[in-house]
Amino acid sequence: MERAYRNLGYVLIALLPIFIAGFWIPYLSAIPHFDQSITTAVHIHAVLLFCFLLLLIAQPLAIRYKAFSTHRILGKLSNILLPFALVFSVAMLWKEYHEHLSDGATAHMARNAEFLSAAQLLLFGTLYGLSISSIRQRDVAAHMRYMICITLVLLPAGLARTLGYWFHVRQSSSQTVCLVLIDALLLALISFDRRRRLARRPYILVLLAYVVIGAFWITLGRPI
Repeated sequence: MERAYRNLGYVLIALLPIFIAGFWIPYLSAIPHFDQSITTAVHIHAVLLFCFLLLLIAQPLAIRYKAFSTHRILGKLSNILLPFALVFSVAMLWKEYHEHLSDGATAHMARNAEFLSAAQLLLFGTLYGLSISSIRQRDVAAHMRYMICITLVLLPAGLARTLGYWFHVRQSSSQTVCLVLIDALLLALISFDRRRRLARRPYILVLLAYVVIGAFWITLGRPI
């Protein structure tokens, strides 16, 4: 791991309280008495999300303490987790789409409401594919940066819920905050690497992707 990123795992630990707060209402606090809307698919999706988040935190810590075999084992485990995470994320999109319809939305409105989640899910899968491709080409620097970008894609899942449930921020506003924060973090990472003359191409590509996603979302009227 590059020296400038040696403490990355400790930074990523900050995601845990954000996700715990975000899922506390109405999920974690309801254990074991869940609402009927919390289906088996929701449970599996939540478990997979937290498992993947823990893997993202553990991987750089394993490198930090030279536990390379552990890092490789966790990498193989993530290859098993990811397809299931993608499948159940799609299931959540489908569930939310039908919930919009049940609430009286038209099919067009329901599709637009899922645009942001669908776009970020596609970006998530693409970034993971690029990270795997990079490590197979022995491009460790790009691999690490794509994995960092994946954590940014996951950030709204915890932060938007935290803003909504704890601070009563509207969904469209909480998602706007997340998008602006992600753009700002990517710019900060680009600047960080530029000053140290390190590879920053993955950050630039993801920033461009988020600019396009944000522009489309705003054009649609920030549906949620």
